[in-house]
Amino acid sequence: MTTPLLPALFIGGHEFSIAELSAARLDGDLVVVGAAFAAAGTPVDHRHRAAAIAADVPPGCTVVGRSAAWLHSGSGEVPLPLEIGVSGPTSRWSRPHRSARSMRIRPEHREIVGIGTAAVLTLSPVATIIDLARMPRRRGDDALLRAVASRRGIPAADVLSALDDWAHLPGKREAEARLRTCFELSRR
Repeated sequence: MTTPLLPALFIGGHEFSIAELSAARLDGDLVVVGAAFAAAGTPVDHRHRAAAIAADVPPGCTVVGRSAAWLHSGSGEVPLPLEIGVSGPTSRWSRPHRSARSMRIRPEHREIVGIGTAAVLTLSPVATIIDLARMPRRRGDDALLRAVASRRGIPAADVLSALDDWAHLPGKREAEARLRTCFELSRR
Protein backbone atom coordinates (compact mmCIF):
# COMPACT_ATOMS: atom_id res chain seq x y z
CA MET A 1 0.00 0.00 0.00
CA THR A 2 1.43 3.37 -0.97
CA THR A 3 0.90 6.70 0.72
CA PRO A 4 -0.19 9.55 -1.54
CA LEU A 5 2.25 12.43 -1.77
CA LEU A 6 -0.48 14.93 -0.99
CA PRO A 7 -3.55 14.23 1.15
CA ALA A 8 -6.72 14.21 -0.94
CA LEU A 9 -8.37 17.50 -0.01
CA PHE A 10 -10.84 19.65 -1.85
CA ILE A 11 -10.44 23.39 -1.43
CA GLY A 12 -13.27 25.67 -2.51
CA GLY A 13 -12.72 27.50 -5.78
CA HIS A 14 -10.27 24.98 -7.21
CA GLU A 15 -11.94 21.83 -8.54
CA PHE A 16 -15.37 22.68 -7.14
CA SER A 17 -17.10 25.74 -5.74
CA ILE A 18 -17.74 26.14 -2.01
CA ALA A 19 -21.45 25.63 -2.70
CA GLU A 20 -20.80 22.28 -4.42
CA LEU A 21 -18.46 21.13 -1.66
CA SER A 22 -20.93 22.21 1.04
CA ALA A 23 -23.72 20.32 -0.71
CA ALA A 24 -21.54 17.20 -0.88
CA ARG A 25 -20.84 17.61 2.85
CA LEU A 26 -24.57 17.84 3.58
CA ASP A 27 -25.09 14.69 1.51
CA GLY A 28 -22.49 12.92 3.66
CA ASP A 29 -19.92 12.53 0.87
CA LEU A 30 -17.37 14.94 2.41
CA VAL A 31 -16.19 15.98 5.87
CA VAL A 32 -14.79 19.37 6.85
CA VAL A 33 -11.04 19.64 7.53
CA GLY A 34 -10.25 23.23 8.47
CA ALA A 35 -11.24 25.32 5.45
CA ALA A 36 -11.04 22.27 3.15
CA PHE A 37 -12.98 19.05 2.65
CA ALA A 38 -11.96 15.37 2.59
CA ALA A 39 -13.88 12.35 1.34
CA ALA A 40 -16.07 10.80 4.02
CA GLY A 41 -14.51 7.61 5.36
CA THR A 42 -10.98 8.83 4.66
CA PRO A 43 -8.84 8.59 7.79
CA VAL A 44 -7.95 12.26 8.37
CA ASP A 45 -4.61 12.74 10.11
CA HIS A 46 -2.25 15.60 10.92
CA ARG A 47 -1.02 15.68 7.29
CA HIS A 48 -4.55 16.49 6.07
CA ARG A 49 -4.95 19.22 8.68
CA ALA A 50 -1.51 20.66 7.79
CA ALA A 51 -2.47 20.71 4.10
CA ALA A 52 -5.73 22.51 4.98
CA ILE A 53 -3.85 25.41 6.62
CA ALA A 54 -0.62 25.37 4.57
CA ALA A 55 -1.58 28.39 2.45
CA ASP A 56 -2.00 30.50 5.60
CA VAL A 57 1.39 29.73 7.14
CA PRO A 58 4.14 32.06 5.87
CA PRO A 59 7.50 30.48 5.03
CA GLY A 60 9.71 30.13 8.09
CA CYS A 61 6.82 30.49 10.54
CA THR A 62 5.70 27.74 12.88
CA VAL A 63 2.15 26.73 13.80
CA VAL A 64 1.84 27.10 17.59
CA GLY A 65 -0.68 27.13 20.43
CA ARG A 66 -4.24 25.95 19.89
CA SER A 67 -3.69 25.80 16.12
CA ALA A 68 -0.84 23.30 16.61
CA ALA A 69 -3.03 21.37 19.06
CA TRP A 70 -5.80 21.19 16.43
CA LEU A 71 -3.27 20.03 13.84
CA HIS A 72 -2.01 17.23 16.13
CA SER A 73 -5.33 16.17 17.67
CA GLY A 74 -8.06 17.00 15.17
CA SER A 75 -10.30 18.09 18.04
CA GLY A 76 -12.99 20.57 17.13
CA GLU A 77 -12.61 23.23 14.48
CA VAL A 78 -9.42 24.98 13.48
CA PRO A 79 -8.93 27.95 15.83
CA LEU A 80 -9.14 31.29 14.10
CA PRO A 81 -7.11 33.34 13.79
CA LEU A 82 -4.39 30.82 13.02
CA GLU A 83 -1.67 31.04 15.69
CA ILE A 84 1.87 31.21 14.34
CA GLY A 85 5.20 31.60 16.07
CA VAL A 86 7.71 33.87 14.42
CA SER A 87 11.35 34.47 15.17
CA GLY A 88 14.31 36.08 13.50
CA PRO A 89 13.77 37.73 10.10
CA THR A 90 10.32 36.15 9.66
CA SER A 91 9.00 38.16 12.63
CA ARG A 92 8.73 41.19 10.36
CA TRP A 93 6.12 39.54 8.15
CA SER A 94 2.74 38.40 9.36
CA ARG A 95 -0.66 39.21 7.97
CA PRO A 96 -3.00 41.20 10.24
CA HIS A 97 -5.59 38.41 10.63
CA ARG A 98 -3.08 36.10 12.27
CA SER A 99 -2.34 35.68 15.91
CA ALA A 100 1.43 35.95 15.70
CA ARG A 101 3.66 35.46 18.72
CA SER A 102 7.30 36.39 18.64
CA MET A 103 9.05 33.46 20.27
CA ARG A 104 12.25 31.51 20.09
CA ILE A 105 11.54 28.04 18.76
CA ARG A 106 14.43 25.64 18.97
CA PRO A 107 14.81 23.15 16.09
CA GLU A 108 14.22 20.14 18.38
CA HIS A 109 10.81 21.56 19.32
CA ARG A 110 9.67 21.77 15.69
CA GLU A 111 8.14 19.10 13.53
CA ILE A 112 8.05 19.27 9.76
CA VAL A 113 4.80 17.94 8.35
CA GLY A 114 5.42 17.01 4.72
CA ILE A 115 2.55 17.51 2.30
CA GLY A 116 3.61 16.64 -1.20
CA THR A 117 6.55 18.81 -2.17
CA ALA A 118 5.65 21.41 0.47
CA ALA A 119 5.88 21.35 4.25
CA VAL A 120 4.33 23.03 7.26
CA LEU A 121 6.41 23.76 10.34
CA THR A 122 4.60 23.10 13.61
CA LEU A 123 5.57 22.65 17.21
CA SER A 124 6.19 19.00 17.99
CA PRO A 125 3.31 17.30 19.83
CA VAL A 126 5.20 17.42 23.16
CA ALA A 127 6.14 21.09 22.69
CA THR A 128 2.51 21.81 21.76
CA ILE A 129 1.25 20.27 24.99
CA ILE A 130 3.77 22.30 27.00
CA ASP A 131 2.89 25.47 25.05
CA LEU A 132 -0.81 24.98 25.80
CA ALA A 133 -0.11 24.36 29.48
CA ARG A 134 1.69 27.73 29.65
CA MET A 135 -1.10 29.69 27.95
CA PRO A 136 -3.99 31.32 29.82
CA ARG A 137 -6.59 28.63 30.44
CA ARG A 138 -9.69 28.53 28.26
CA ARG A 139 -12.64 26.24 28.48
CA GLY A 140 -11.81 22.91 26.87
CA ASP A 141 -8.03 23.36 26.96
CA ASP A 142 -7.43 20.45 29.36
CA ALA A 143 -9.40 18.14 27.07
CA LEU A 144 -7.35 19.46 24.14
CA LEU A 145 -4.09 18.70 26.00
CA ARG A 146 -5.25 15.14 26.65
CA ALA A 147 -6.46 14.78 23.03
CA VAL A 148 -3.04 15.71 21.62
CA ALA A 149 -1.33 13.23 23.97
CA SER A 150 -3.84 10.50 23.19
CA ARG A 151 -3.97 10.99 19.41
CA ARG A 152 -0.19 11.12 19.06
CA GLY A 153 0.47 8.37 21.67
CA ILE A 154 2.47 10.46 24.13
CA PRO A 155 2.59 9.31 27.78
CA ALA A 156 2.22 12.03 30.43
CA ALA A 157 5.60 11.02 31.87
CA ASP A 158 7.28 11.93 28.55
CA VAL A 159 5.68 15.38 28.58
CA LEU A 160 6.78 16.04 32.18
CA SER A 161 10.29 14.78 31.38
CA ALA A 162 10.52 17.13 28.38
CA LEU A 163 9.25 20.02 30.51
CA ASP A 164 11.89 19.22 33.13
CA ASP A 165 14.61 19.30 30.43
CA TRP A 166 13.39 22.66 29.08
CA ALA A 167 15.66 25.24 30.72
CA HIS A 168 14.69 28.90 31.20
CA LEU A 169 11.02 28.49 30.35
CA PRO A 170 8.72 31.21 31.72
CA GLY A 171 5.77 29.74 33.60
CA LYS A 172 7.43 26.34 33.95
CA ARG A 173 6.15 25.60 37.48
CA GLU A 174 2.60 26.62 36.65
CA ALA A 175 2.72 24.52 33.48
CA GLU A 176 3.92 21.49 35.45
CA ALA A 177 1.12 21.91 38.01
CA ARG A 178 -1.44 22.26 35.23
CA LEU A 179 -0.15 19.18 33.40
CA ARG A 180 -0.20 17.12 36.59
CA THR A 181 -3.80 18.20 37.23
CA CYS A 182 -4.79 17.60 33.62
CA PHE A 183 -3.25 14.12 33.51
CA GLU A 184 -4.35 13.43 37.11
CA LEU A 185 -0.83 12.76 38.37
CA SER A 186 0.42 13.27 41.90
CA ARG A 187 3.37 15.47 42.77
CA ARG A 188 6.79 13.73 42.85
